[in-house]
Amino acid sequence: ESAPAAVAAPSFAGLLAWLDGLDALGFDGGALSEIGVKDGTLTVDDRRSGKQLSFQKINLSLTRPREGGVALAVNSTGADGPWALTMTVTPRSGGGRTIEAVLRDVSPNDVLLALRLGDGKMAADMPLSAVMRAEIEPDGSVQMVNGRILAGAGYIGAPADPADRILLDEAQIGVRWNAAQRQLLVPVEIHAGVSRITLLTRFDAPAEPGQPWTFAVARGFVALGSTDDAREPPLMLDRIAVRGEIDTAARQLRLTQGDLRGTSAGVALSGVVDFADGEPRIAIGIAGTRMSVAAFKRLWPVFVATHVRTWVLERVSGGVVEQVEIATNAPLSTFAADGPPIPDDGLSVQIRSRGTTLRLVDTLPPLTDVEMTTRVNGRTASVAVARAVAELPSGRKLNLSNGVFEVPDTFPKPPPSQTRFHVEGSVEAAAELLSLERLRDAAAGVALDPAATRGTFTAQVALDFPLIGELNQKMMSYAIEADIANFSSERLVSGHKVEAQSLKVYANQHGFQTRADVRIGGLPAAVEFRKLAGQPDAEIRLQATLDDAARGRFGLGLGGAVLGPVPVKLQGRLGAGERESRVRVEVDLKDARIVELLPGWWKQAGTPAKASFTYTDKNKATRLEDLSVEGPSMLVKGIIELDQNQDIVLASFPTFALADGDKATLRADRGNDGTLRVTMRGEAFDGRGFVRSAMSGPGSEKAKPATRDVDLDIKLGTIAGHHGEALRGLEVRLSRRAGQIRSFSLAGRLGRDAQMVGDLRAYPGGRQVIYLEANDAGALFRFTDTYPRMHGGQMWVALDPPTSSQAPQDGLLNVRDFTIRGEAALDRVVAGAAAPPGSERSSGALGAGVHFSRMRVEFAKAPGKLLIRDGVVFGPAIGATIDGVLDYASDSVRMRGTFVPAYALNNMVARLPIVGLFLGGGQNEGLLGVTYEVVGSPRTPLLRVNPMSAVAPGFLRKLFEFRRADDGTGSVPPAEPTR
Repeated sequence: ESAPAAVAAPSFAGLLAWLDGLDALGFDGGALSEIGVKDGTLTVDDRRSGKQLSFQKINLSLTRPREGGVALAVNSTGADGPWALTMTVTPRSGGGRTIEAVLRDVSPNDVLLALRLGDGKMAADMPLSAVMRAEIEPDGSVQMVNGRILAGAGYIGAPADPADRILLDEAQIGVRWNAAQRQLLVPVEIHAGVSRITLLTRFDAPAEPGQPWTFAVARGFVALGSTDDAREPPLMLDRIAVRGEIDTAARQLRLTQGDLRGTSAGVALSGVVDFADGEPRIAIGIAGTRMSVAAFKRLWPVFVATHVRTWVLERVSGGVVEQVEIATNAPLSTFAADGPPIPDDGLSVQIRSRGTTLRLVDTLPPLTDVEMTTRVNGRTASVAVARAVAELPSGRKLNLSNGVFEVPDTFPKPPPSQTRFHVEGSVEAAAELLSLERLRDAAAGVALDPAATRGTFTAQVALDFPLIGELNQKMMSYAIEADIANFSSERLVSGHKVEAQSLKVYANQHGFQTRADVRIGGLPAAVEFRKLAGQPDAEIRLQATLDDAARGRFGLGLGGAVLGPVPVKLQGRLGAGERESRVRVEVDLKDARIVELLPGWWKQAGTPAKASFTYTDKNKATRLEDLSVEGPSMLVKGIIELDQNQDIVLASFPTFALADGDKATLRADRGNDGTLRVTMRGEAFDGRGFVRSAMSGPGSEKAKPATRDVDLDIKLGTIAGHHGEALRGLEVRLSRRAGQIRSFSLAGRLGRDAQMVGDLRAYPGGRQVIYLEANDAGALFRFTDTYPRMHGGQMWVALDPPTSSQAPQDGLLNVRDFTIRGEAALDRVVAGAAAPPGSERSSGALGAGVHFSRMRVEFAKAPGKLLIRDGVVFGPAIGATIDGVLDYASDSVRMRGTFVPAYALNNMVARLPIVGLFLGGGQNEGLLGVTYEVVGSPRTPLLRVNPMSAVAPGFLRKLFEFRRADDGTGSVPPAEPTR
């Protein structure tokens, strides 16, 4: 008797005895030949899983044919559709039986649940059909089994996780038992897409009961289709050698040899599947030969590190696998996607590859030429990348090294991952990377043009994201720390180039920031920039010192109102797009010279002063809020609003004090017609700065005065001037249109309640002039710091109105009945210059002064200068000619002329024809004269005379004249007066 027959005999012998009883007595012990169930229902309540399985419309028929035997027919409708089973047991001569069975479209899940097998975590969702025929001897031994099992399209694996499934199109398993040879042959053929497996397995029964069965795969081949590209040919493994044994006593399946090899790949495996504890425990070792990554991906078992396998299938391609080692020692359930955690020593995987392509994140460039080692230990997986290259769409490259991709725990669903790597390359490549869609939002606020950016960088990058098919921005976290060298970017800030020898950049999912010493348009600056994710505004801090050239490059020249270095501090936020920017600005003006930065404010370098304001910019409009300008004895507070052309819309200064004691306000509003209406009110104001502005005009010829339409309205109680003089009850109104003065009026009181008035008058020739008249010329001259030693006198002055072309303004000054006091040199000339300066005669003359009847001066007012020509002044004792220049830019005066003693008599000779030319020296000179010059500051002028010129006749006197104010200076002489 064969060993298989001996093993199976007890079971089949009992079955045959039951069948013999049916033949003799029937189902009921009598003559009943058929029993059945029609339209029955069977419900299975599985308390392990909480699921309930129901079989509907059950039809069962068990009949006893007259010729003997039994026929069974069952059909029903399960969860996956209808199924049917028919089986017959037919007597044979000699007491044996023939069993035939046909099974159609049975769901393996239904069978397992009905038999209470399995836990529902693994499933086989496919229709099964089978045809079997067996012959059993009277003693129960099996002489022959022949049949086949057919499986339709479906899957084997975890029902909850598509990644943990093996998909099948169809499968066929044959069964042929040969009792004489004690062999069971099982041919297997499986089709799944382009993949195909064909194997012929031989099972040999043991010689003695209780001994293990042995099995071997005699022949076969495996063709595995590509996981990436269906057009790629299948991987062929046509050299297969598998041996093992099934130990029913120990409940183990032992694989002693497993070799699957082809021309391009091969694996060797061995191990044990242990059923001793009820749940299968898999202890298998697998080693692979050198193969392509594509081949390895097809060989990776679906149940080994399922999520890591899925990630590799989707993210890794190309290259060569140099080494593969896989070892398992864990229950089968731990390999299921929804199974319990795998123990730390339950799984070990090591894969070493090179030249692969790795796509970490969708929509970002893949990493190419990757050298990496993959390790899995229990629930921990890691991929170490020695080096890689990221090639951008333009062809620019970034080099990566020391990379690590880790899955610290594969058990959570989805499992988390961590990626760390070092990257280096050009800043151009980094700028292109930041412009890609995936990083564009994260890098908002850093608009770097790759074509206009230069430099190199190194960075440490960390990425954390779950292993899931579709990633979005919220699922990812990252951290980048970058060092940039020799950075430059054209037109980065307001069209200016930004340069830095080194930059430090930090970025993560919460935002990014940088801090560095840079050059913006050549300007050294310390910059700190911060941008938070989800916030539309960026934060900025900046410190720099702007000199004249830098302010000019940035359009902050201010028309020459600020000269010299100016330290600046900025802190605030920059709005994106049309959003408002708000920046606090602090300016140190100590080392700068101020020329009317505010109306009437002049300051020398070295005098402390500072300004601060809040800069806001929205919809192309600019506001300077909380403006404060402070210095010794001065304080100005207010607000300025500018339009998109940087023209004033509003300037309001509720506090406008340029000196101690000032109580004034200043406001400028632009009306709907574009006219700027300027209003100034106050009880007291130090007007010395305004006087300087009015007398000197623009600080340089290059300065371009505004041409906008202006209405000026000033009312001030008291205006302090120079030398203790004050102007009281001042009222000024002025209107300018298209750069031309259209109306002007002035009224006030000066000195000892002397009246001063001004208006715009018509002049011969159709011209208009600004006309000023004062009843105390000396007080006005002192007030304006023109000449402090004049006393009394009545004066009028006519002057061309200022124009936008800055053409010199011709003017005429007339003064009568005034006295010059305190001019010692003039006193000596009048006294005959014989008395020494300390004599009694000199002192008396000094106290009385020199009286003049009239002074007439023609002048031309140019930017920063007042040029005087053909001036003449005379009185009973002396007369003089005047010619020279007052240079307000350099705060200097340089005039010259000739004193003519006994002017009325002396000048008569000069007026004689021909004789006057030789003896008199000129129309306004005389036979005797002393040349002089006035130099120094207008506040403290120095009068110098040349006594040698007194003994020279008129035409020789020219040899003793002082140099003209413009001799050798290249100055253009003023135009001849037109009146």
